[in-house]
Amino acid sequence: MIFRTLTKESLPGFLDTVSGSYRLVVPEQKGRDTYAFRPYSGFHKVAMGFLRTVIPPKQFFFPPREGLFQFTTGAGIETATDEPPSSIIFGLHPCDLHGIDILDRVFSYGERDTFYWRRREKTGFIGLSCLPDKYCLCKSMHTDFIVDIYDLFLYTLDDVYMVSVRTALGDDLVRLRPDLFREPTAGEIAEYKDRIEEREAKFTRIMDITNLADLLTLEYKSDVWERFSQRCLFCGSCVMVCPTCQCFDVFDSTDPLTNTTVRWRRWDACMRKDYALVTGGHNFRGARPERFRFRYLHKEIGFAEMHGKPTCTGCGRCSETCPAGIDMVEVVRSIRE
Repeated sequence: MIFRTLTKESLPGFLDTVSGSYRLVVPEQKGRDTYAFRPYSGFHKVAMGFLRTVIPPKQFFFPPREGLFQFTTGAGIETATDEPPSSIIFGLHPCDLHGIDILDRVFSYGERDTFYWRRREKTGFIGLSCLPDKYCLCKSMHTDFIVDIYDLFLYTLDDVYMVSVRTALGDDLVRLRPDLFREPTAGEIAEYKDRIEEREAKFTRIMDITNLADLLTLEYKSDVWERFSQRCLFCGSCVMVCPTCQCFDVFDSTDPLTNTTVRWRRWDACMRKDYALVTGGHNFRGARPERFRFRYLHKEIGFAEMHGKPTCTGCGRCSETCPAGIDMVEVVRSIRE
């Protein structure tokens, strides 16, 4: 890892150059207070001050709906063969980079998911520092800082970006415009350290996760699950905006005119009543409290037992999006009490 600095005035020229060699994806403002990742069409549209997009970056590797293969009478089975372009996603904050790291582990567990990895391996990341708002929980989840996954990471200072160059791809990106980068000065290094301390002090939303897996297990039959499940609409919004939820459904559609059947994979949600419905009509989680509880246990216990870390990155999307106003901090606090 090496460090360089990039002046703020030079960033538009750098991104213009990157977009000439890669498909560049950047955050843009979508509504009054909403943002989305979109193909780069000029620096004037880049939302440098954004905090979170509505849909997380998992959409680029694990699309909401994708065709896996198709079968046509007389032609046999044809798998998806489109070659994804070499891409760079700009503006990823530490929590979203941690989310990608979690998905990498999910789609590598047992057998590698080739549909996920053929996109993931063609994508590089330029991270961007941020300041927390009232929904950010990443400090509690230990995802407020990132040391891997990214290729370049830009830390915002007064006049420049402190640029961490982590990978060979990151070095290649710098070499596209080496004239824009230089060694950091002693003053810039001191400012960088001050900014880290200032950012730490800005986190106001804290959730105690000490022994959380044990507490959730001990309170498996707590009435907390019943109480919150009565407020929950089970709309699945929290799952759709989560950067690490990876549940999916597989279904077939047939076109009788062409005798072609396509097998699709699409996002699904464990909050849906029929998600755990099996042949014969039995539902493993038919009751509301069971479905509400399962999501918490899966994110904080199930994945952690296999991979050593929970799947919540503290990005705040679920709390901001929930139409019933359910907050994970409130749920965990109720369990502790």
